Amino acid sequence: MSSISTPDQRVYPSLAVIGGGLAGIAAAESAFQNGFRVTLFERSSVLGGRAASLFDPNTQQWIDNGQHIALGCCTELLDLNRQLGLTGFFEQKKTIPFAQINGQCGTITPVTWLPNRWQFLPAFLTFPFLTFKERVTTGWLLCELGDRKKTGQPESGTFARWLNAKKVSANAIEKFWSPLIFSTLSESIEYVSFEAVRQIVRESFLAGNQAMTFHIPTVPLRTIYHETTAEQLRNRGIELNFLKRVKRFCWEFPAEPDFLRSDNTNHHALRKIDALELADGSRRSFDYYLLAVPLLRFQEIMIDSDLESYTEQLALERFEPGSITTIHLWFNHRLLPAELTYSGLLGGPGQFLFCPGKYERDHHEENNKGVYHNVVISASHRLLAEHEFTSRGSFGLVERVVQQLRDTFVRSFQKETTQLLFHRVTTHFEAVFSPNPAVYLERPESATPFSNLVLAGDWTQTKLPATLESAVRSGRHAVQILKTLETLHNTKKN
Repeated sequence: MSSISTPDQRVYPSLAVIGGGLAGIAAAESAFQNGFRVTLFERSSVLGGRAASLFDPNTQQWIDNGQHIALGCCTELLDLNRQLGLTGFFEQKKTIPFAQINGQCGTITPVTWLPNRWQFLPAFLTFPFLTFKERVTTGWLLCELGDRKKTGQPESGTFARWLNAKKVSANAIEKFWSPLIFSTLSESIEYVSFEAVRQIVRESFLAGNQAMTFHIPTVPLRTIYHETTAEQLRNRGIELNFLKRVKRFCWEFPAEPDFLRSDNTNHHALRKIDALELADGSRRSFDYYLLAVPLLRFQEIMIDSDLESYTEQLALERFEPGSITTIHLWFNHRLLPAELTYSGLLGGPGQFLFCPGKYERDHHEENNKGVYHNVVISASHRLLAEHEFTSRGSFGLVERVVQQLRDTFVRSFQKETTQLLFHRVTTHFEAVFSPNPAVYLERPESATPFSNLVLAGDWTQTKLPATLESAVRSGRHAVQILKTLETLHNTKKN
């Protein structure tokens, strides 16, 4: 095994982290804190994974591939941001403004003088898009979802089935429940697991105003999760290898061909990964390996490693990818009032509109390329027609979204000088996985049939949907497993 001795005679186990997304970043930082000597391999030229930026040639600006925000309940993500010195790149907002077609506006703002689970009650009692009866019913149902005394067996059905059983009105579904599910779980109520919804309600709405605080990036994600993060990781002595694609794991074939069977209770003591092989044919050996890649990349590596029998046990065909589409728009002035940087949208394909904050306003005024806005359409695989994902169809989608904004922010578009200067549409077709009942509670665990290999990623069992928080939790959890394994190894050796 590859280990090093230091002048104080301590031995640091070596760890290869494969994947430089949020799961890999969190794993690398946590592994360093837990005494591992870390080498990270990333097949692209940047860190960040899906939390990344792309360069727009028309405006000569870096724009994000989607608006990634964190809530205050994302405790592991926010802690990672603190550890890496990233907190200053985010602004915090407690109010959630909403606007719908016809110009009607409203907000959801917590009050701090009530207990946590009741801090949003006054907001629901005045929510303008619901009738008074619907407001009371919605608040009551949120409390029911958050009642931790009601344990028992997890619900196996969809959230739509639960809403139908509760006889929730179509208007309440359209104006509250669907926007909530689309924006937090990137799925429609007809497909999303009831347990997934219950989890996010408990950890956000009913956990108080701090849990629902929005943490919004004020600079491109490239600055946050690549440039600054790479510098911080290197300062910790973590070796970063970019444009290094891991092709497969090397391991000795066992005498027992069925050693990977799930009913083999002793599989952790049977085999170890000997080395990893890169796309250029070179090999590197480490004490431990942490695979933090998206689901499809995981399948590719496992197949190339002759480990199909392992992946077959995981029934990965149950996973359905989910898309998130972002409409990037440059207007000649801001559509929202100066004090607002975002607004929920009702009544159209767009679900959230984001406008620049002060830092970004100054930046855009300097380059004279217009004011950047973006409109997010989560679960676009459910909401958009197939042709709208094509280059030609995207023009019609832009027109639909701009019309939605025109009908919603009537006053801003009454100005004759309002013009759309540039536009661009980006879609991440595998941004998330669908948190449907078939996979939400039965995802792969971090442990594997190898004693020195663990998995991380938002698709592993974190009991959270596919979010940045889920990715970070998975990376840190995988490191804790490795720490336990290393402790056991040292105990046996001594």
